[in-house]
Amino acid sequence: MHTFATDPLSKLFAICAALLSLQMLLLAAITPARRAKVKQMMNPEDAAVSPKGATLIDGAEHPDVARVQRAHRNLNESLPLFFALGLIYTLQGGCLLGGQICFCVFTGARILHMVVYLKGLQPARTICYAIGAFALFGLIVMVVLNAVGCCTAAA
Repeated sequence: MHTFATDPLSKLFAICAALLSLQMLLLAAITPARRAKVKQMMNPEDAAVSPKGATLIDGAEHPDVARVQRAHRNLNESLPLFFALGLIYTLQGGCLLGGQICFCVFTGARILHMVVYLKGLQPARTICYAIGAFALFGLIVMVVLNAVGCCTAAA
């Protein structure tokens, strides 16, 4: 019996979605860690858990904290597309190879994008972003082709 739980494409999508969700949680944890490193806090009540000598942020974030936040926002912008398109493609019974390529390329590109973004590496950041965007575009094309009946898992 073919079910979502035993389908190889569904399993791969679940693994990629879990890795990307973990990445999102990691970036969420790095933000306050960077704030602690630069001895800043967001709210007055944070003084109870902030390093000694931490000051309340008055104005813009420290550049190191702001970089993490930008990487986090950037990931947050692309994940809903991946989650939605990946789920649709999986439920359509899309071609395993197409899913393997798009899911793995997107996941790898987004993880590398985070690393190079946090390190401030260009043009690597733009290249990783573009690779992830191309993987999403490929997923869009496959979802549409499946929807209009041009492509099936047997193809």
